[in-house]
Amino acid sequence: MSEIVVDASVALCWFAAEKETTFANRLIAAAVDLVAPSLMLVELANGLWKKTRRGEMAADLAAAGMHEIWRFVPQIVDVADLAEPAMALARELDHSVYDCVYLALARRRGATLVTSDQKLAVRLARTRYRNDVVRLVDWK
Repeated sequence: MSEIVVDASVALCWFAAEKETTFANRLIAAAVDLVAPSLMLVELANGLWKKTRRGEMAADLAAAGMHEIWRFVPQIVDVADLAEPAMALARELDHSVYDCVYLALARRRGATLVTSDQKLAVRLARTRYRNDVVRLVDWK
């Protein structure tokens, strides 16, 4: 079984109607181990909050998403050991530390980062890390 690191852009697709939701659901159905840094929980909570604030989602559904995320991503890794390598990647790539936390975890675990964050995917596509990331819509 292979391991996949998912970011909050993917996790949000499981709980809100996004254009990539069908692709995100394929990850759940696949025989892969999903893992994420603990940062994903905060970013997911923020995304769900934004959906409720804009009236796109009921608050109880957002709360259920935060409760249910553990069913989809049972391995949540503390960011404490990822902050330093993420900062080094951010300096190298001139990209946010937040996104680089996911890349740092993927590199540490020898896993692939799957994201629907186009800005991140485009940024990494032009670097030596291009094989460490796959856009959600391109994942098998």
